[in-house]
Amino acid sequence: RPNRRVHNLLPLPFSAINHSTISIVTTRKMHSYVEIITTPTADTAGTAMLLDVGQKRYLFGNMHEGLQRACIQRNARLAKTTDIFISGKTEWKNVGGLFGVILTMADANTSALQSEKENKEKKIKKKQSEEPPHLNQSTSRKKAEHEDERARVFREAGLDPEKWLAGHDKPTGAPPTSPTLTIHGNKNLTHTIATARRFIFRKGMPIHIDEHVAAQQPDVPGDGRDPDWKDESIQVWKLPIEPAIRDQSPKSPRKRPFDEFAAGRPSLAQNGDFRRSTLPNREGSGTRDDEQRRLVASEMFNSQWRLDALTETPLVQVPSATPMWIRSQDTNKLERYYPRDDGTLPQINVLIRRPWPGALVEQLPPTQPSQTSMSYIVRHYSQRGKFMPDKSKALKIHHFLYQALQQGASVRSQDGTTVTPDMVMEPSRTGGGFAFMDVPSIDHLQDLLDRPEWKMPRIMNGLQAMIWNLAPGVASTAALQSFISQHKDVKHIVAAADISANAISFESSAALVLRLNRIDGERYPIPIHSNVSNYELLTNRLIDAEYINPHVVSRGFRFQLEPSAKILFSEDPDLFFNAGAVLKNMPAEVLELANSAKSGVISDASLGKVARQGLPSQDAEIICLGTGSSAPSKYRNVSATLLRVPNCGSYLFDCGEGTLGQLQRLFTTEQMTELFRDLKAIWISHLHADHHLGTTSVIKAWNDVNYGPNTPKEDDASLDEQAIKALQISKHCKRLFLFSEAQMIHWLKEYSSVEDFGYEKLVAIKKYPSRDDPKVSSMSWNNLKVGFCTDNDAMNKAMSQATGIENLVTCRVNHCHGAQAVSVTFRSGFKFSYSGDCRPSKDFVRIGEGSTVLVHEATFDDDMQSDAEAKKHSTMSEAIGVAQAMGAKRLVLTHFSQRYQKIPQLSALDKINVNFEDVEVASNGGEHVDMPEGSGDIGSAIVSPTPPQRRSTDSLPTPSTGLGELKIAVAFDFMRVRVGDIAHLDQLTPVLQRLFEIVEKEDKFKAQDSPGELARRKKDESKAKRHEQLKEQTRESNAARAREKVEETPRWQDPDERSRSVIQNSVRNGSSTRAAGAEKRPSAESTAPLEEAKFMEDQSAGIENVDVAQEAERVEGKGNGQELGRSNGDTPNKVPLTSLEEAQARPAVIRPW
Repeated sequence: RPNRRVHNLLPLPFSAINHSTISIVTTRKMHSYVEIITTPTADTAGTAMLLDVGQKRYLFGNMHEGLQRACIQRNARLAKTTDIFISGKTEWKNVGGLFGVILTMADANTSALQSEKENKEKKIKKKQSEEPPHLNQSTSRKKAEHEDERARVFREAGLDPEKWLAGHDKPTGAPPTSPTLTIHGNKNLTHTIATARRFIFRKGMPIHIDEHVAAQQPDVPGDGRDPDWKDESIQVWKLPIEPAIRDQSPKSPRKRPFDEFAAGRPSLAQNGDFRRSTLPNREGSGTRDDEQRRLVASEMFNSQWRLDALTETPLVQVPSATPMWIRSQDTNKLERYYPRDDGTLPQINVLIRRPWPGALVEQLPPTQPSQTSMSYIVRHYSQRGKFMPDKSKALKIHHFLYQALQQGASVRSQDGTTVTPDMVMEPSRTGGGFAFMDVPSIDHLQDLLDRPEWKMPRIMNGLQAMIWNLAPGVASTAALQSFISQHKDVKHIVAAADISANAISFESSAALVLRLNRIDGERYPIPIHSNVSNYELLTNRLIDAEYINPHVVSRGFRFQLEPSAKILFSEDPDLFFNAGAVLKNMPAEVLELANSAKSGVISDASLGKVARQGLPSQDAEIICLGTGSSAPSKYRNVSATLLRVPNCGSYLFDCGEGTLGQLQRLFTTEQMTELFRDLKAIWISHLHADHHLGTTSVIKAWNDVNYGPNTPKEDDASLDEQAIKALQISKHCKRLFLFSEAQMIHWLKEYSSVEDFGYEKLVAIKKYPSRDDPKVSSMSWNNLKVGFCTDNDAMNKAMSQATGIENLVTCRVNHCHGAQAVSVTFRSGFKFSYSGDCRPSKDFVRIGEGSTVLVHEATFDDDMQSDAEAKKHSTMSEAIGVAQAMGAKRLVLTHFSQRYQKIPQLSALDKINVNFEDVEVASNGGEHVDMPEGSGDIGSAIVSPTPPQRRSTDSLPTPSTGLGELKIAVAFDFMRVRVGDIAHLDQLTPVLQRLFEIVEKEDKFKAQDSPGELARRKKDESKAKRHEQLKEQTRESNAARAREKVEETPRWQDPDERSRSVIQNSVRNGSSTRAAGAEKRPSAESTAPLEEAKFMEDQSAGIENVDVAQEAERVEGKGNGQELGRSNGDTPNKVPLTSLEEAQARPAVIRPW
């Protein structure tokens, strides 16, 4: 209402506090808690936790592979996360999942900003439509008068109004701004992020990288030092720790540039502590290189570059093979321009797409591995005591100044006395906090325990918990257990690989595999896991273990910090994966179908048919490690397929994030050792992150098994030495081959300067499909030509012996720049073809002709054909059509969209038409940046300005008799199937279809009962209740206004004349009336407000005072009569209305509605 008083206790800005004269103390009642998202297990390599303070969130710990998927499984929402604090060393084990987390947050923030913008626009429009202009002007005038009064009071109290009231006049419709994500970490963090510039691109997600520099932390004796970082909610102290230097075997020196030698050699501490040996501090050293890295990393997530922007460039300056356009002089439309056949270049300008600026950086400045490990101490601000308004009134403080007092300002009262906050507030309380300690080795432990912060009261007062993330062997050391015993009053929460239970991290996927195991136990093994922790290692040397009671943490553990310290969610059986409960709830209907299907599979006829297939290498095994697309989900991990061929080796096709974890759930430690000794090669189809971000972890695990974790690096060999090594690739030492495009090799080499993960033992071969013969591919290793079908027979033989492969051929496919499909032939004649991500390809059909097994992507169902074409993927029918055109004997469908988990109806595929697209349209101008597959993809969200045009297509219909001899298997995570067993898997398809129908129903019920859904439901109920209250207030307000109108409405002087006029109009309109009696009555217009007021009162009480059916009957003229009002105590009668005269002769009460 216009006369409603404007609230006077508006919140004051954080910037208004004088930080130099008062301590930072928050007045907001703080509620915060820590939630453990992951612990060290087989598929989550470290510990990550979420700090929730209400209005925002913070991530702490290891950003390892699988963290993004763990957040989805735990329903840990990353929205409102503004800062990520990475602990430990900068190595792939701790940062491998960072890219997926950032991109997930970018997508979430983009959606949130769009939703917030739309909601604000709706509120503004609604407010403008509901408020009359004069009411809006009146409200603005009163608000301005109120603000002037507030400013006067602040000036009289000795406060600057512009400072304390800043920000109150912001327009409500101001557009939201993109939130900035700050990533805190150790040395080489910026370099690691910048190495991904060739395949990660996002817009609208500004990031700031806070990389630790040793000179940032001066030694401050006494009570304590200032925090290294703070915001309005928390303060953070960084604890960098160095390992103790040990005598190690000499390593080959790295070749260094001249200026590094000129600056002097690293100096070691003499005669004492060797733990903090560092390079000499050279002023200005590395500043230019660091700035270049920061610029590249910033452009990756907040660039203004657009793919659909065309730049006019002289033709002579355009590099070869660059797509070009010109504008037609006749139609003024863009047309594709192709160079002349004779090679001449006319003097014209063409339109081209400029490459993404980040990809133009050919090479980052070199860096060196860092052994520094980062830990953190986190503290909340002190909580101010309760404000006492009675004392403020007694001291004659204006109520406008209450908020300023609560924020810590001293003010002058109305009698001129200076009043300080402690005079009107209860004593403040120390804010809570925790320490997150990451100890990557025993060598780092002593430096952490010797930190001076443990003796600083300013930092330690209020510390409630110490969260330990320990390497194997650290928890049982006497030094650590002695330190824990000295800090008995703090809750110790421990996570370590040798102590924490190897529990299942992704319950949804494991539950599905367990059910599939009941259907077909041979092909769906149960994931290896254990719910038992090794608690004794933590307490074997602990003094007062019963009193201290350290806690071995598990996923879902919650520890409340404010308003009081307590455990909210401890170890509980429900936190661990319960295999027994899943198997107990297996639907009986599915089990019956499975038993019936298995009886047909193991029958003599079926087994004999399998034995007579005549396929080469029928014992070759295909292991599906990741069968989802774009991003990991609860049920499917991203792309990875392992092929094990007897007497040849093991081969990995694509290696998405979390591949190593999937392997560790399938194989024991001894089996993993055997697998990595047998692993010969890795194939990466293209540079989308869901296909290659797990490669570094796999290579490092391979290197640790075959060479040990501390293998010295090799010197860079000369070209002649490389040529000799090319002919003796694996004669003297074991090598792992990697086949991919050049950009993938560049990324691995660039990252190898951050961490020694075994790149020197890698034979990284760049693959180039031949333009002349699609069945021949060019390969190069360190600029030397290698391959399986070269002119050098010795080279061909050396490659075949080293890899176990007879021939390997690739071709370009239509998906993104550099995307390739591959076909591999082994000595036994077994031929394996792998599509990667692509549209149906003619060249792929040619190189894979006669394949024994084809693994082809089937991202979309057949009813999403347009999505498949737009995002350059294949449908299920198209994948089957490729297999039939290729003449493949067996087909494995994989890379399914994460939006559905259903099984394709293969029996309905009678006739398949496939359009095979030329690969020339694949690049379409995006040569240097990875394109997206959709809103959830790991690429960039950019749309091509012109749709791709097919130059030529081949339509290959299959016979109407069905699939013929082609046998199809639908892939699931953890599926292990031998080539010879694919033939009878189709008998299990009806069982799987029924199972997934049940799983989808269960997911819907779980979603309805999830904590997030219950919270949303409660919020909706609260909004509905508030809406009803507002409607009630509106009814009361309308009724009050109606009563006011009655008092102001003039009465009719001649009611008989007015009554006759109203009755005549009413009868003409077909409505019933009641004529006025001889006595004087209010007219219809004068009684209307009274009747309206009574109607509104009855409505607000829930009483319906109108007989709708009777009223409608009267209006339509179908009633027998009218109920007459009571006059002078008479009972009502029903009399039919037949004429105007009769109506005039009868008394009636006019009903205004």
